[in-house]
Formats: sequence, C-alpha cells, structure tokens
Amino acid sequence: MAGRDPAALFHSLSDASRLRLLRLLRRSELNVQELVSITGLSQPRVSRHLGVLREQGWLRQRREGTWNWYRAVAPEEFPFGADLVARIADVADGVEGAAADDRALEAVLAERQRRSDDFFAGLAGRWDRIRAEYDHPDIGLGTVAALVEPGLKVLDIGTGTGAMLPLLGGVVGTVVALDNSRAMLERARHLCRDEELAGVRLCNGTVETLPFGDGVFDACHCAMALHHAERPAGAVAEMARVVRPGGRIMLTAFCPHEEAWMRDELAHRWLGFARDEIEGHLRGADLTPDGWLVRSRRPNGGTGRAPAGRRKPRWPDVFLATASKNP
Repeated sequence: MAGRDPAALFHSLSDASRLRLLRLLRRSELNVQELVSITGLSQPRVSRHLGVLREQGWLRQRREGTWNWYRAVAPEEFPFGADLVARIADVADGVEGAAADDRALEAVLAERQRRSDDFFAGLAGRWDRIRAEYDHPDIGLGTVAALVEPGLKVLDIGTGTGAMLPLLGGVVGTVVALDNSRAMLERARHLCRDEELAGVRLCNGTVETLPFGDGVFDACHCAMALHHAERPAGAVAEMARVVRPGGRIMLTAFCPHEEAWMRDELAHRWLGFARDEIEGHLRGADLTPDGWLVRSRRPNGGTGRAPAGRRKPRWPDVFLATASKNP
C-alpha cells in the first residue's frame, strides 16, 4: 500500500452509508440523483460520501454533459488486490438496509428502462429520416469490408476513380485495381495518394483479357464493368481463372432494364442481366453461386442532371452476386 495511507483507506469504509453506496455501485453505474432516490439520503450527503470513496480508489467517476455517473472499481482494477474488494463486498452485504436498497435499485433501473422504451417507441417512426441525415454509405461498406480476412490479395475490376479502394485497402493485404480507362486510373492514383493507400497497385486492362496468371488472387471484386464486356460469360470466366480454388467472386451490375440511353451515354453494351443468366455464367466458369442481393434506387434519389432533351436519369436496380471457386 505504498503511497497511500492505510488508515484513510479503511476509514473511508467506516461509515454505513458509504458501504451502502459502494454496494449499490457494484451492481450498476448510477448518478447522484438515482442514489438519492434509492437511499433516501440528501444530495449533499451522497455527494460527500462519493467524494471520499472516489478519493480512496473505490469508485470511478464519469462525466457526461452535466451528469456525473459513478461505478465501483472492478476487482482487477483495485490497486490493493481483488481479494480485498471481495472481502469488503461481503461485509457491505450485511449492512442495515441492504435488502431495501436492492428493491429500490430494481425500481430505479426498471423506470430507466421504461423511459428508454418509451423514447424509442416514439422515435421509431422518424428514425429512418433521422439516420439518413447523419449516416454515410461508406460506414456500411466499411463494416462489410472489415469482415474480409486480413492479408488477402484482391483484384478490383472496374475500379473507376477508386471508390472502393479506401475500404478494401484498409483491411486486405494487397489490392490490384484494374480499369480500362487511363483517365479514371489517374483519378484513382490521386485518391490513393491522398488516402495513403500503400497497399494498392493500379493496372490498365479489360475484364475480358485480365493481364494476370491463373489463381493469383484470393478474391475478385467486379463493380459495374460487365455491361461493357462484349462476351459477359467470357469475362466471368476470366475472373474465375485469376482466382485461386476456394477464392471468392463479388459481382455487381444492373438488373434487366429498358434505359436505352445508357448505350450512348455510358457505353453500355448490355441493358442489365437477369439472375439466372448471371448464375449460369458463374456455374459455367466452375464457380458456385452463393449469394444474390438486389437494391433499388430510392424514389427521388440521385442528384444527376438530365441530359438535354431527356428526363432526369432513372437508375435501374443493382444486384450483388457472390460465388466461390470450386476446389
């Protein structure tokens, strides 16, 4: 007990009210107002006793806005050993009024839960709108990316300006980002520099003739590139070729649609793909489809301007297909 007065340490426990408070704070983190309600002690008296206990290391204080919250130190946090904490806890359980304190604590916690339930029940109808005001799609994507096994080598086909690179580059070992547009890759290069993505390598090429050997990647992500391929089945076969046995394919593209303007303005050869068509391509490339997810653009979504003489763009549904390469 070097550095602390043993007499002061044990004197801090010589008052029955302090033992009551310490006992309650071993059961739950509470604020001063709640402790006043439970014990029936005055607020100045509760605050004074909490100060003594905190000074001697029995409590931790947490300030949140104008509220102070207290909890008992965990046994392993106490500088003089968990055994002492356990002995004091046994003593505190025998203090007069302990049973009544437990009942009052249960009532306080139940009221706290009721207020929380009422709050969220009233908020539920507005929550989607509130969340949309602060949420960012990168957070959701980052959560998914964080599930990727570290150390993988991933090919990002159709990387464009590199939207996925900060997410992939932060969790996998190596990312090779491929695009057939040198202008797009230059934008991606600036992004990698700004985001300090040292594990990303940029490469010019097409999805139909990937400039890599067989089985060199653990996973392949192809985003919105299949529409441009002359032979989609051949492009899927190329993805399968460069992924090792047991590796993963993640493919996103538009579902079937009739937005013919995409042919001229976005250079799309194909106006979307049906699920059975894509899964047929995957199976034909010795891949096992194991996931299919479709998402629609929200009504009134998008900020793009309509080209001259045409209505505002209406974006088709997008699918995510996932598959594994057979061993």
